[in-house]
Amino acid sequence: MARIVLIDDEARLLQTLTRFLEQQGHHVVRGGSFREVEQHLWPGRFEMLVTDIVMPDFDGMKVLREVVEARQCQEPVVLITGEPNLETASEAVRRGAFDYISKPVTKDKLLEAVSRGLRHVHLLRERDQARHAEMQILKNLASLGESASVLSHEIRTPITSLRHALRAVGEKLGVEDRVLVEEFIGNLNRIERMLGQTLSFAKPLHLQRQSTDLGHLAQDAVREVAQLPVAVGAEIEVRSEPGTMAEVDPQLFAEVVSNLVRNAVEACEGKGHVVVRCRRDGEHAIVEVEDDGPGVPANKRDEIFRPFHSSKEYGTGIGLAFCRKVIETHGGTISLAEKPGAGACFRVTVPALVPA
Repeated sequence: MARIVLIDDEARLLQTLTRFLEQQGHHVVRGGSFREVEQHLWPGRFEMLVTDIVMPDFDGMKVLREVVEARQCQEPVVLITGEPNLETASEAVRRGAFDYISKPVTKDKLLEAVSRGLRHVHLLRERDQARHAEMQILKNLASLGESASVLSHEIRTPITSLRHALRAVGEKLGVEDRVLVEEFIGNLNRIERMLGQTLSFAKPLHLQRQSTDLGHLAQDAVREVAQLPVAVGAEIEVRSEPGTMAEVDPQLFAEVVSNLVRNAVEACEGKGHVVVRCRRDGEHAIVEVEDDGPGVPANKRDEIFRPFHSSKEYGTGIGLAFCRKVIETHGGTISLAEKPGAGACFRVTVPALVPA
């Protein structure tokens, strides 16, 4: 099950605790001192450490400092203390302890603490795996980005030629056949858009910053989205405080706002209400895109900004990841904000332009 390290200078208690854990199927490494088990106490080599506090020479607090501070282990450390008090507990937590067990140590106390610790380990390992996978994707995309411009030209040229050829054929066909050709052209457009999003995400960003009124930029982005077929039945409005200024790359920042507005319209299935708010809050300029759609499920909120994660049938999972890349390159943040009622609210925060 799990690799658990036990340290206690009382041989009988050490044997009893080992038996409790081995009965649950855990692999136990035990020792009467830190030196006896220290080779096992490195990141990734164990799931949990349970150690007594009061021991000669190298006590439990020293073990805690060595494992957590010196060796940078994230695995939970549980301390066993014979005199539990608030001061001891506070000091242990400050030093990085996950939990503590007061003596006498019963089987139920031990297994409850171990169960909590192992759940914590499981969450940490899942987080680390997700980060590693994302870093590998970004590394691969960075390599792709070095030749993105050439690749984009090589792929888009035949797509454009094929689209022109299909339109020419469609003009010579009857109405029913022409509808089929237009569907093919629509699929080509979707492929080209997906390609553009992926390559835009892969390419390194070189910002061309300008003093920009975010309210005017949002108005332009909304006008662009409003022309899309999916937005025909949607109500989109911009509410901007005067003078919401920031030093941003207008083209890239507009892509972010357009992407968020288009996502909001699609979430409402083209029939809802979308509000874009621009305001200043101290040293920050804030743009919020809010809709009254179904919102983002709680179990999806940690994934929506990761590349290649999409809940849409034809989604690439690049849109929000690209938005995050652009905003973080600007020195800002993008997040899913809490809002009352139904729907979702995406908040972009960037440094505001200080008035002259």
